[in-house]
Amino acid sequence: MSLEGSKLFSGREISSRRVSGLIQLYLQDNQTVSASNPFPDIMDEVTYLKILKDPNFWISQELEDKLISTISQSVDISAVLYHLGTETLITNAYDLLPLDDSRINLAELIHRIPILINRLTRTVFLNIQFSDSKTALFHFQYHTQHQEKWFDAIFFQGMLNGLAVLFELKDYSIKMTKTRLFGIHVAHKDLGDEIQFGADVNEYEFKWKEEPFYLSRSKMTKDEMSNRHKVMIVSKGDTDTEQISIIDVNDVVDKSRELAIENRDLEAAVEVLKSFKYELEKKQLSIAKDLRLAKNIQQGLIPEIIPDWRGIQFWAAYHPMQEVSGDYYDYFPFTTDTLGVAVCDVSGHGVPAAFITALSKMLFMNYQKGKPSETFKFVNRDLLDLVKQQGYTTCVYALIQDDFKVIYSLAGHPRPILLRAKTGKAEVLDGAGTFLGMFPEGGDTYEDYSVQMEPGDKLFLYTDGITEAENDKGVSFGDDRFLALIESSSHLTIQETIEFIMQSHKEFTMGTDPMDDITLLGWQVSPKLPEFNEYKYSADVYYKAKDYKEACANYQKAFEILPRELSTQFYYGRSLAYSGQFEQAVSLLESYNRFKTNNYLSHAVLGYCYFKLDIFDKAESEWKKAHSLNDENLSVLYNLAMVYLKLKNKSKMKDILGRMKKIDPKYKNILPLEKKWESMFQNV
Repeated sequence: MSLEGSKLFSGREISSRRVSGLIQLYLQDNQTVSASNPFPDIMDEVTYLKILKDPNFWISQELEDKLISTISQSVDISAVLYHLGTETLITNAYDLLPLDDSRINLAELIHRIPILINRLTRTVFLNIQFSDSKTALFHFQYHTQHQEKWFDAIFFQGMLNGLAVLFELKDYSIKMTKTRLFGIHVAHKDLGDEIQFGADVNEYEFKWKEEPFYLSRSKMTKDEMSNRHKVMIVSKGDTDTEQISIIDVNDVVDKSRELAIENRDLEAAVEVLKSFKYELEKKQLSIAKDLRLAKNIQQGLIPEIIPDWRGIQFWAAYHPMQEVSGDYYDYFPFTTDTLGVAVCDVSGHGVPAAFITALSKMLFMNYQKGKPSETFKFVNRDLLDLVKQQGYTTCVYALIQDDFKVIYSLAGHPRPILLRAKTGKAEVLDGAGTFLGMFPEGGDTYEDYSVQMEPGDKLFLYTDGITEAENDKGVSFGDDRFLALIESSSHLTIQETIEFIMQSHKEFTMGTDPMDDITLLGWQVSPKLPEFNEYKYSADVYYKAKDYKEACANYQKAFEILPRELSTQFYYGRSLAYSGQFEQAVSLLESYNRFKTNNYLSHAVLGYCYFKLDIFDKAESEWKKAHSLNDENLSVLYNLAMVYLKLKNKSKMKDILGRMKKIDPKYKNILPLEKKWESMFQNV
């Protein structure tokens, strides 16, 4: 398209000075050295050459808008626009000075800025008001047929910065206070902290504090000048004591351009750093997410509570130093008369250590040998094969028998501590053995040791994170302090003892960061075991006789002695359910199901309690669990059918009836259910 024949860009409202600088930036960034027009879809070759070579060439606002829109898609033009504004003010300020070479101050030059605006654009006019002698308000108002642009906001503020450069201001502020725009293409913070968008005017506030210099044209003759640059004089003070410096406009412009390039490079570096920071934050979030997942998985591997067993009560404290831990403890039911308990401390911390704890759990479950030392031999062998000596674990592993004899073995771990109820004295038990997963010959070092516990005795397994912890003075918690605390708590229950020790440990190390993971596991042979056995025996007799009231009374007394004994929990919960005490039964059976997930009867009874409490969604859930554990039990299916009858769920009830017929077509409750189903849904 020719310049003369263009209808699209026929208007001439804007000086091409601004867009000329942006095109040169575009050519530089795209490493374009050819003189050919890089925007053939926007303008012709003649227009392109005039924009680059003729400083007095004018173009339409529409053409400028299209060029800036295209350039800004590949180049960040914000900083360049600002510096182009500064450069424009500096290069044109000479023509605004008095022709008689008299000097003017900053306020007088500000009043002349509208002359410069008229030389640059026909789309906007400028009104200036002074709120005081050192505060000027610039109101840029657009003509009706033209719209304000986001790039104008940056360019005009850059022009005001040119005033500060010329008058060598040190303490000043320039900010946009109002705009008709409803947003700016770039970040607002450099334009102003509190911009009023959607206003009826575009306003800037220019404040300065110090007494500014004066500015005048140079009195030097052309013969005295080495070149024909525009030269101005900056002065300050009275005529007799006047301080004078000479400004070569070209030098100022060159320095401004150098500063613009440096700022642009700096901003590019900042953007790269921001990008790195963003990527780092993304990776940190991803790692944090993975760590939370690992933490949740590990929490599933480590028991929250070990249930009471055969008159023995357990309690544990577990405090990881990080999201995931290298400490690990667990229990392993062998037979009705033996229970295995292990405490491990993996080398290192974090995810690698947590990985070995997961392996340890798997291996201890696989190798439930009759002697702890035999189990260690197999675990050591498999850890060597799996971990390749890239990590190891210390461990204490004990088998508790129903006569309270404890057989244990050590693998580089702190020795157990036994507190005798009769004497109130704590003693460190014997034992030795090397790490698991480090030495192929380690199997030869593991031995079995035994100790006989009596009612009231307590035994403690722990990791060295307890004794090696230090206070803010560098003093370690130590073995002696640990033993003294155990002895001072001889009158407490095992739960109270563990909590007392950990509270004392917390107070000792207060103000310091944890140095290691901490685990403390203890158990006590109940001193009231004979009473428990008596109540439990009487309760079982009443339960079999279906005297649930008396059964509940005796189970309650047994439960108070050993509240985490699972058999007592289960039968106490069933007795409460059969005697109509559904809410109390729910509490006990839910607790039981957290430890025993595979007992279909506990889910069946719990579903019955929810049903009687009209909590049908939970009744359905529990009876589904019961059915999954025993899918041939017709009574559970019958109960599910009753739930769907209550919920008026026609399709699910029909499905349940079909399952019942497949198992036993002659089951007595099928026909009554079908009649209820037909009666309930005959109008549907």
